[in-house]
Amino acid sequence: MALTRIFCQCRVGVDTLCNSERAEGGALGPPPSGRRKEGNPSRGFRLIVGSLVVAVSSSCLMTTGDGDKIRDDISALSKRMESLELHTNEQVARLRKILDEATALLERNSADLGSKVARNETDIAALTGKIEEAKYLLEQLQHRLATLEQNQQKVSQEQQKLIDRVAPSMPEDKEALWKEAQSRLASGMREDARRFLRGFIQRFPTDARAPQAQLLVGQTFAQELKYGLAVAEYLAVLSRFPRSPEVPEAMWFLGEAYVAMKYCTDAKAIYTDLAKRYPTSPRAAQVKERLREIQKIARNKDLCTS
Repeated sequence: MALTRIFCQCRVGVDTLCNSERAEGGALGPPPSGRRKEGNPSRGFRLIVGSLVVAVSSSCLMTTGDGDKIRDDISALSKRMESLELHTNEQVARLRKILDEATALLERNSADLGSKVARNETDIAALTGKIEEAKYLLEQLQHRLATLEQNQQKVSQEQQKLIDRVAPSMPEDKEALWKEAQSRLASGMREDARRFLRGFIQRFPTDARAPQAQLLVGQTFAQELKYGLAVAEYLAVLSRFPRSPEVPEAMWFLGEAYVAMKYCTDAKAIYTDLAKRYPTSPRAAQVKERLREIQKIARNKDLCTS
């Protein structure tokens, strides 16, 4: 009876295995689609079990204890394969999650990179525009500078022409220089005359006419009512040429300039000194009359401030 049970169980196991494999396209028969399924741990387990069953079925004459042991081994293998399948599924899910996160991160980084590149391109375009604008402004400034330099050269040339026309160069010869100065004095060209007279004094300071030239410079300023400048020239005659015949004349005109400037006290002092130092001078006879006139106006503040 025990042998009969075992045999029948073996037959039932073989039939069950065959039917299951045919349904899933296992080793005993391909599936209807003609494709073989892969990566299914439970299917591999069934193949192992099927092999055991076939092995048993080839000799189903075994004891009841052997059959129980085989069933226990098959049950343990089944549980182990189910656990392995569950662990594998978890690993696959975890890997799929990591892959999804990595894909999202890559897409986000790519988007950020694209945005940064776009911003950089915009900044570069703006800087390029500013550089071009700066180049244009620099070219304009350089053009204006060149124009100003050209205009300055033209102005300088015109000024030189004007100087050459108005203030011609002085002759090197002493007599020619003196003659040019006298000619300009006679023509009323006081400024030109002063330039020639001062040139004569500078070039020929020991000439007998140098004190006269200095006196003439002062007289041109007095004619223009520039008495302060005239006083400076008269005093220069007294300091630079104290022994020259022009000293009494310079003292007389110095007193006249003081009167014109309303410095009556200074004028009185210079007239008195003139009469004392040069009693035989033609101007000494005029000093007495001039002193009486100063005495009359001395109390008039409109005519004498000192």
